[in-house]
Amino acid sequence: MADPKCPDCGESGIEKIVSTPSKEQSRQNAPWYYVAHCESCGHVYGIFTKHVFGRSGPQLIVEGRK
Repeated sequence: MADPKCPDCGESGIEKIVSTPSKEQSRQNAPWYYVAHCESCGHVYGIFTKHVFGRSGPQLIVEGRK
């Protein structure tokens, strides 16, 4: 299997792809999403959301609302 290569800086290897949690957090202090990016140059590969399931199905928790 070939190692992934960053299209911006050319760094290669799965260890160069890192994820950073969002500053926005749920009431339980869990990040809303994670950003997968190149450790060297910051090229963004994707954003992965955190799913929140409540009693009545999926819920969106908006900061400042209760």
